[in-house]
Amino acid sequence: MTGKGMTGRDARETRMNRREAVRLLGAGTGLCLAAAWDSGAALRAAGWQAAGQDASITFPDGAVVRTVLADVDPAEIGSGATLFHEHLSFDYSSPPAEPRRPGTPVPPPPTNDEMVDLLVEELRMAAFDGVSCIVDSSIGPRTERQLANLTAMAARSGVHVVAGGSYFLQPRYPQEIAGLDEDALAAHLIEQASRERWGALGEVGSSFPAMHDDERRMIRAVSQVHRRTGLPIFTHVPHESCPSCAIEQIDRYEAAGVDMAHLCIGHLSTIQRADDPGWETHKEIAGRGAFLGFDTVGHRMSASFIPEREKVDMVLNALEAGYEDHILLSSDFANTAQIKANWGNGFSTVLVQFVPKLRFYGVPEATIHKILIDNPRRWLAHVPVS
Repeated sequence: MTGKGMTGRDARETRMNRREAVRLLGAGTGLCLAAAWDSGAALRAAGWQAAGQDASITFPDGAVVRTVLADVDPAEIGSGATLFHEHLSFDYSSPPAEPRRPGTPVPPPPTNDEMVDLLVEELRMAAFDGVSCIVDSSIGPRTERQLANLTAMAARSGVHVVAGGSYFLQPRYPQEIAGLDEDALAAHLIEQASRERWGALGEVGSSFPAMHDDERRMIRAVSQVHRRTGLPIFTHVPHESCPSCAIEQIDRYEAAGVDMAHLCIGHLSTIQRADDPGWETHKEIAGRGAFLGFDTVGHRMSASFIPEREKVDMVLNALEAGYEDHILLSSDFANTAQIKANWGNGFSTVLVQFVPKLRFYGVPEATIHKILIDNPRRWLAHVPVS
């Protein structure tokens, strides 16, 4: 805390000294595990995944994580990291351009079965890197084929897949829901959640620079679904860096009676330092009990380019403020160019690209374990109401 009469320079030096101290405290752990991070097998041998069965993590009687295959005990997804916002249904029909000799034919786009095979392999490799569970985000109704694909990916890969569901932004709402009032919309969402086995509500978005009236109605309906089913919620804050959008979201969910322990305000890693120099938005959201969704980390986002080093600072800032219990990480991965088959880090980019930076800057292993394993389980695990 800044002392009375302390200058801006003194305050900056105090923060830097505290951060350096954290780094030094974690250095021993980081050095010991640096080699272990080379692969999921070595990481498992180092022991941080086994700690996922920590008896100190408790859940209410009857709490489950609802996956596309079954309702599972939260302990079952504690063997590795849970990524709370990814996309398993993006378009593979246009792979990155590759150098070709003149006259070489362009291969045809992959069939659905080939795409599923590719995703299964990507998920298996992500599991090898330490991923246990992925929440698949949806911005509208899934087709029967997409639902079948998710089920096949989960069954064949061994990765727990949770289906997130909702509607994204207006004016992109389907015509069939555009005229529904709040109660009718909530009833529609509850039926869809049951039919598609949603394990979370999301990603629920709001527009930049101001929320649309229909989006406010959607938030009220989603809040009603949450109260009636227990399903957790994750949101889409505009990528254009909009602190006020994030605050309006939590204001409206809180007013609608949502349990803050099962709300994650997303895309908070897209808030520019220029718009919120101290990232006070993060502190306010966590201070009100919700989760901070740093879900654009580990790869470059074309919609909001913020250097990874700055995103590391966001996480360090939240940790220094005492909010380690409120941090969730994910990558919002939907980029064909960055799957492992195309020389990228794939669905484990959070683990292989971003988390090592946290470790380098001194974040202790116990805190990393909490962020990757314990926090998302606490957010996802709910006692089904209906």
